[in-house]
Amino acid sequence: MTQTYYSKAFHNIDKAKHALTPLFTALKEYEEQHVTSFDVPGHKRGLDPDYKLNYYGMRTLRHDVNSMPTLDNFDHPTSVIQKSQALMADLFLAEEAHFLLNGTTSGIQAMILSTLKPKDKLLLPRNVHKSVLNAMALADVTPVYMVPEFDTEYGIAHNISVETVRETIAAHPDAKALFIMNPTYFGAVSDLKEIVSIAHNAGIPVLVDEAHGAHYRFSDELPLSSMEAGADMAATSLHKTGGSFTQTSVLLFNSKLIDKHKVKSIINMLTSTSASFLLMSSLDIARHHLALHGEEKINNVLSLVQSFRQSINKIPGFYMLEPEKFNRKYHQQLDETKLTIYIDHRLDLSGFEVYHLLRSDYDIQMELAEPNIVMGIVSFMDNESELNQLFDALSDISAKHFNPDKPFVPPILKQMSIPMQKMGLRDVFYSETKVVQIEDALNEVCAESLMIYPPGIPILMAGEMITQEVIDYWKFINDQPIIKIGAENKNEVFIIDNKGDI
Repeated sequence: MTQTYYSKAFHNIDKAKHALTPLFTALKEYEEQHVTSFDVPGHKRGLDPDYKLNYYGMRTLRHDVNSMPTLDNFDHPTSVIQKSQALMADLFLAEEAHFLLNGTTSGIQAMILSTLKPKDKLLLPRNVHKSVLNAMALADVTPVYMVPEFDTEYGIAHNISVETVRETIAAHPDAKALFIMNPTYFGAVSDLKEIVSIAHNAGIPVLVDEAHGAHYRFSDELPLSSMEAGADMAATSLHKTGGSFTQTSVLLFNSKLIDKHKVKSIINMLTSTSASFLLMSSLDIARHHLALHGEEKINNVLSLVQSFRQSINKIPGFYMLEPEKFNRKYHQQLDETKLTIYIDHRLDLSGFEVYHLLRSDYDIQMELAEPNIVMGIVSFMDNESELNQLFDALSDISAKHFNPDKPFVPPILKQMSIPMQKMGLRDVFYSETKVVQIEDALNEVCAESLMIYPPGIPILMAGEMITQEVIDYWKFINDQPIIKIGAENKNEVFIIDNKGDI
């Protein structure tokens, strides 16, 4: 097995260069000019004092403007947007960076649409985000799924192994791209540098979902970022861990295997021509702050998290994995900013119940819950006081609900075998469908993906054959307090309507 820990070298940041905020500065200058507006948007920068949008502040409305010569144009940037994107590329060690205003979802779509043609093979982990499935349907590509490492004790999927990637590429040398997560929702990080090397040796570009890894660039204690590992493209959510507004992300490009002009063309196709300057300026501001303060703040929060983990592991009923133990077991790194807190069977609560208790009784909002897990995310903005609040709440829950005599209950979620792919995702999209009882769907072709969300790990993909294993498992989890996607009624499922078939 490959060891995933590298002696990571921190790439210095030119702080003088990154002290500039070209787009944000241009917006502030425009605000000071008191221009009379006969263009959109219709709120006219807050002219009506009784309009409830004014609740968000006059500066918010005055910065919500349309493209104009002094503020540049998203589709074909030549001034302040271009300069801001160039600074983003420099910070993240990329050749080019493109602002994304519909989240990393649009970046994933752009990567797949610009790299693959219809029917091309895309190699990808089974536990990808649902946006990848939608992108494959749009591009009409052929998925080749890889099974990730699976935690049988707590029932969650981790990342893909180097060996699995190597074997899959050997079995599918005609694949046109490899899709990897860096990290998974739960913070598992594969040996991305080795995976990129294997793929590039086979002439295959590597596309990375880095929705939860924007902070990796800023500490040598964190895993390699996608660009540090040599990936061709990455969609990186600055809004999740980098401090920009929700819905903002960047597409990082550094490839000799992909046409960069086509990438920009696809991004324009997927983005409104009325691109939000508020969202774009938040990316400019977040980049500036990360460049000047990211290393110090992220290393500080990592120190706090390490102390927090040691404290949590002393609370009966709760446990956080040690990164070293995780690496020895799965040969992957663990992002410590993901507070994946495992719940012992002796705690008389499920992960869902802990999640709701934290919100209702302690005013703490976690990121997600699963039957045996509650998970939170920290960023460089978090501090010791907030972590102490979570520690105190979990200590109190343990004192009230820990039952040392409670019998062991096996995890609800499990790793499923991959069913046979009978139809392509795009073909399914345009097919006639019908609803049947799940018990009557054996050997039928599923018309939509069935999954548990979050984190969106699929049980069955659209176009796959419904097996008895799927039927039994879907019926089982229907009785659990889990959010399920893919069936409007828990006892029914949409299948392809083979009208006229004999």
